[in-house]
Amino acid sequence: MSEQPQESKAVVSYGNTGVQLKTLDDAWRMAKAIAASGWAPKGMDRPEAILVALQFGAELGLTPMSALQSLAVINGRPSIYGDAALALVRGSGLLETYAQDIVGDGDKRAAVVSIKRRGEDVQEHRFSVADAKRAGLWGKQGPWTQYPDRMLLFRARGFALRDAFGDVLKGLRTFEEARDIPPAIDMELHGNVAAPRPIRRGPTTETVEAAGGTAEPVHGAPDNSVTPTPPAPPVADDTPPLPFDPPEETRQ
Repeated sequence: MSEQPQESKAVVSYGNTGVQLKTLDDAWRMAKAIAASGWAPKGMDRPEAILVALQFGAELGLTPMSALQSLAVINGRPSIYGDAALALVRGSGLLETYAQDIVGDGDKRAAVVSIKRRGEDVQEHRFSVADAKRAGLWGKQGPWTQYPDRMLLFRARGFALRDAFGDVLKGLRTFEEARDIPPAIDMELHGNVAAPRPIRRGPTTETVEAAGGTAEPVHGAPDNSVTPTPPAPPVADDTPPLPFDPPEETRQ
């Protein structure tokens, strides 16, 4: 019986900011520890998934535990929570000014976010009740019913941060936006459609005769000359619950 490889017992540095991950082995050992602790978010509770989250977080500039709490996989694609996205942009040193507000009433009620990247003009993004209705979000069960102003704000903020700081966010959508996109539409937006199956054809008269046989029609056999492409299989939406208890309307 072959022996199982022993796990490395190399010392992992620990300082004022916690564990210092310097090697892949360090990250793997931490991923296993997090999985065993039960602290990993739902859907990210296997060591392999945790390791990938740690890697993606490192690319974004997040600490290991922040990466676990700030990233979520929606329809098979990573996203980042809106508060974490703003924190990354603030920490980048590229943000010159940021302001957010809720204005108006009725369908014109909107979240407005003004943002300025150093060396660029001010950008203003807004997301209104009318926008939410067009997208089929207004009145939707969950946060859109419980905290509508907060959700308007997350949409406006997400658009502003992605447009002005796409490099900082590595092109990620915010979680609050990604979770509202139906799987079918998400597939269309990203071109993730099922590849067509190859055309299957029955043996031709020439190929049968070349093999020394006699080609005879098979009565009642289906015509396989063209096989229609099957519809794309449904994609499971493993959307985790919102991890926050939204505060009162935020104005900065």
